[in-house]
Amino acid sequence: MDIPRIVIAGTNSKVGKTMISIGLMRALVNRGYVVQPYKIGPDFIDPGFHHIATGRYSRNLDSFMLDKYSLIETFQKNFRNADIAIIEGKTGLYDSADAISEKGSTAEVCKILKAPVLLVANAERINRTIAAILLGYKLFDPEVDIKGVILNRVGNRRHAEKVKNATEKLAKLKVYGIIPREKIDMPYRHLGLIPAYEREVDELLDKLANLIERYVNIDEIVDTAYKAPPIEYYEIEREEKHKPMIKIGVIRDRVFSFYYQDNIDELSNYAEIVYIDSLKDKKLPKIDALYIGGGFPEVFAEELEKNSKLRNEIYEFCEENGVVYAECGGLMYLGKSIVINGEEYEMVGFLPIKTEMHNRFQAQGYCIYKTEKSCIIARKNETVVGHEFHYSKVIPLKELDFVFKVKRGYGVNGEHDGITKKNVLANYIHVHFLSNKNVVKRFVNYVKKFKKD
Repeated sequence: MDIPRIVIAGTNSKVGKTMISIGLMRALVNRGYVVQPYKIGPDFIDPGFHHIATGRYSRNLDSFMLDKYSLIETFQKNFRNADIAIIEGKTGLYDSADAISEKGSTAEVCKILKAPVLLVANAERINRTIAAILLGYKLFDPEVDIKGVILNRVGNRRHAEKVKNATEKLAKLKVYGIIPREKIDMPYRHLGLIPAYEREVDELLDKLANLIERYVNIDEIVDTAYKAPPIEYYEIEREEKHKPMIKIGVIRDRVFSFYYQDNIDELSNYAEIVYIDSLKDKKLPKIDALYIGGGFPEVFAEELEKNSKLRNEIYEFCEENGVVYAECGGLMYLGKSIVINGEEYEMVGFLPIKTEMHNRFQAQGYCIYKTEKSCIIARKNETVVGHEFHYSKVIPLKELDFVFKVKRGYGVNGEHDGITKKNVLANYIHVHFLSNKNVVKRFVNYVKKFKKD
């Protein structure tokens, strides 16, 4: 199957691959291309920028959480009606889940998709050394098809000539672009970039597109993407759209924006999705279940506290056996309060916990759990995989009832995750529903069981 595609990978984190990826996406859109964006790895923030840059939802391609078939399936399925796929990598090209195997790395996904790679490298304050660095990436795994390099943060014209010559003559890699050190406002907070949905970003995206147009050979990138070899084709089963018999509320707004779009799509095969704004809405709409993703409740804690009417409605929904699934920020929201620098902000209050913000990561990375008791998304003894990424820590106010035993990761206390009470399940782990499609079916069947006519 022919899908024009290119991976924008980095020698390591914070070399500018997100800036270059979204600038390239917007530049191609401005040229009239229909661009389908993808993000390698378990990221929620970068895909938000992809979406605004292209007008299409970005899809996560994660070889730790998804098997090869599911990864290729989501890649193929979501490319429909697009002209070119721009795939942003994660961390360094070869960084993996265990630092030994390639599992979960950008490189592994590149090989699965037979995708050509452009490597973004920081050329600041080096010249000939750039060749040694790039040659290492080129030779480390010859099966990774590194086509060339974009040199970022280059100094004056003389410096640019030196690093370009070193790259092409010594490392034998083509230079697709040389980007000078420029002040670009890419604001960060503790989990990475500030999400696109919290900011007006069109001006930023156009500025980045102009930067890419000026310093990067876009025509050569497009040519390379269109010369990508045919990808292994899987016959995709058309999702059976069931007549919606249930309504699932999804709190999706500036506060709670950490959702895999594939998760929403899977749910929409069985249910009508009703979006809820935790800051603006005062009442819950008529729904049969509630899904609260991750995000930044700590940033909006004061505003969430002020919307007591919605918090009370959610509390009553939980108390009356409403089915609720919450992840990370959603877990924090369902607790009694969030503590930030000694200040305490009242939340929904259904779960007997407080969460306290810390200045350092409390947990980060891939997770593997074993289900110790059946719950709304998994049966007993099933394996659940996902990732966690949080600065908050749970303070139990009474003994907690857990459903997951941590095999890899941290969860709530290093041993368990998945706090359950009545028909509510809240965990730190973010689960990609395509990692196990039984998750959605079980959740939907559970909702139908408790549906109120």
